Amino acid sequence: MINPATDRVLLTGAAGEIGKALRAGLRATYRYLRLTDLRAVDDLAANEEFVAADVGDRAAFAGMMAGVDALVHMTGAPAEHDLEALFQVNARGLYDVLETARLAGVKRIVYASSNHAFGCYPIDVPVSPAMPPRPDSMYGAFKVLGETMLRYYYDRHGISSVSLRIGTYRPLPIDQRSLATWLSPRDICQLVDLSLRHPDPGCLVVNGYSGNTRIKTADPGWAALGYVPLDNAEEHIPMLRQMGVDVDGPWEYLEHGGAFARQPEKAPGI
Repeated sequence: MINPATDRVLLTGAAGEIGKALRAGLRATYRYLRLTDLRAVDDLAANEEFVAADVGDRAAFAGMMAGVDALVHMTGAPAEHDLEALFQVNARGLYDVLETARLAGVKRIVYASSNHAFGCYPIDVPVSPAMPPRPDSMYGAFKVLGETMLRYYYDRHGISSVSLRIGTYRPLPIDQRSLATWLSPRDICQLVDLSLRHPDPGCLVVNGYSGNTRIKTADPGWAALGYVPLDNAEEHIPMLRQMGVDVDGPWEYLEHGGAFARQPEKAPGI
């Protein structure tokens, strides 16, 4: 269990959209927040410190892990990046971060996985984290690799972790699919907070969604964390209708991964 009053938490990807939401949601209760990103973070609160670093800079991460009790790893190359960038950030960079965390004695890791880790399941299959992964892209495959690496670090080194298979993170839902997959700023903060405070999550994988009426998963794994979502995409139906989104017709996508599951593969080496 991480104690917000005494334990230091390192947040990677602190300048990203989720990173900004987590800072706003956690800094009132977490006394020691260490932040890192390649981009600058210049609006620091009194209980925040910032170290600029690239995820590939293992020496920098080894230094900033000193005194850290928990790692919240939100850094990642997005799906539109080429294979080389995905590998360098989401595989090699992830390994370097996890290994420096292990060597520094970090006790808890919260990892930004993705619902694209199971995106090839047909939409009429009520998926749960207990089912085998079926990634819909190389991006999803690297997220599965991250979950597998965390299983290794738990089994071999006793580092407990929670992998959050994050859906559509936005301030508001944006399309028909996000009526099922939306994750709000308040709910990502709650998920991370519960993941840090849990006495012993083991090596847990949960779906990172808000409490959406149209959710397509059977058991998102929330009971293990005690997570009760605060938000529901259904509340924003009038807004989506005004935007011209078809919220009443048949489901647009045949797989959980949406468009990812049927996008043409990029040419080799690109």
